[in-house]
Amino acid sequence: MNRTIATSRNYYWLHTLIYFLLTFGIGKISYSALPPMGMSVIGIFLGLLYGWTFIGFIWPSMFSIFMLGVCGFFPSPQDAFAHAFSQQLVVFMLLVLVFTAYCEQSGLNKKMSCWFLSRKMLVGHPWIFTFMVLLGSFVVSFLVDGNAVVFLVWNLMYSIFDEVGYKKGEPYPAFVLAGAAIAAILSFGCKPWGNVCILAIGALESATGGAYTVDYLTFMAVTVPICILFVTAYFLVMKYVFRPDVSKLMNLSDKYLARMRSELKLSLHEKTAALALLVFMLLMILPTFLSGEKGIAGFFGSFNFLSAVAIVLIALTLIKVEGKPLLDFDACARSGIHWHVFWITAAALPVSAAVSSEGAGITQWLGMLMNEYFQDTNVFVFLVLFSVIVNLATQLTHNVSLVLIAVPVAVQVSSSLGLNPLALTVLVVIAAACAYATPAASTVAAILFSNVDWIGVKNSFKAGFSAVIAGLIVLFVCGFPIIGAVYGFFL
Repeated sequence: MNRTIATSRNYYWLHTLIYFLLTFGIGKISYSALPPMGMSVIGIFLGLLYGWTFIGFIWPSMFSIFMLGVCGFFPSPQDAFAHAFSQQLVVFMLLVLVFTAYCEQSGLNKKMSCWFLSRKMLVGHPWIFTFMVLLGSFVVSFLVDGNAVVFLVWNLMYSIFDEVGYKKGEPYPAFVLAGAAIAAILSFGCKPWGNVCILAIGALESATGGAYTVDYLTFMAVTVPICILFVTAYFLVMKYVFRPDVSKLMNLSDKYLARMRSELKLSLHEKTAALALLVFMLLMILPTFLSGEKGIAGFFGSFNFLSAVAIVLIALTLIKVEGKPLLDFDACARSGIHWHVFWITAAALPVSAAVSSEGAGITQWLGMLMNEYFQDTNVFVFLVLFSVIVNLATQLTHNVSLVLIAVPVAVQVSSSLGLNPLALTVLVVIAAACAYATPAASTVAAILFSNVDWIGVKNSFKAGFSAVIAGLIVLFVCGFPIIGAVYGFFL
């Protein structure tokens, strides 16, 4: 045990040394195609990427913000921190983490998950049951926090496995639990308030100087069907390629599911949480219909994601039941804020601004390289290669860090190839959402690979890469036409 701890400590300091070498060292290298500022920013970006992958999220994020002030991109380190925490996306992420913690603590998440898993029609239909597990994981993760939902669904499934006789290490439990995690990861690719989408939207607005922004309703109308098709593709791979034994699910009785259904009645707090969730989503999409209106309609039409979550939290804290506020803000903040997500967002935005800035010249250089290789390439071939590159890249690094560089590059390339940067940004988000083939791809992917008892590393890789291949096929066959029809790939 002591030797294991010592080895782990040694690796930590080795990774820390590499982080500092990248952050400080690359800026000292002279490269004719980039100015010194560009090399310094590349060092900070690569150091941040390495730190997120091998060390953690909090102190590498803090230090990378600090270094943006040291290298001269911001006048001083305090200006760098001021810029990071003045971004409305950072404030929004902090508030939405409190809100999702409230939904979790209220019990609403569990009730929603149980609803999907307790339908009467599932009795005697193992594959319908399997699809409902995947779909339920996706839907509930879309509505709330996918990280928490994975553990919630897994715990519900453990009880069902115990009921019907599945044991650890059997193929069916492994692949359906992996599928639940994959579905949760995909939900981050279609909800505008998810960290991947937030950062991609922010990077697009920063790279285009605000010329392009994302309409949330249109975005969801495009990405939700595509992501559900990805979930369906994994289901088909599981059923027709992996072909695990599902016969034990025939032992799942209606009596057992009826007991789950009997517990679905919502309490007052759960009803309140459901209403708050509905109001939040409505306030998010109202600007699509009320933009430009006057009076009360104009007031609601001016809302954005930050206003939506703020008004919901204000109402939940203002209203009291039995002398207590509906939302105990302090309790949710203590137990519900995933600080790594908050610091990822805080560091990602200023680093993204630095990467896409003219002074650094990085995106212009990368765009020039891509134009050189793809200028005579058929547009469809370019889109296919671009999607594959983004998808494979996100398996090697955290998908959040990927969008920081991929979106500005997409904007740079789109201007020279005559493509719509908005459509390419949506394509980046969807490709980056398929972040489940390696533990480095996303936070939930790390959770997936850590379940060595029920899933195992081998099955995690098998499920992840199979889902990636199936997802890319769906993207080419169905996703491209949907994105093209709604956004249009050409300017």
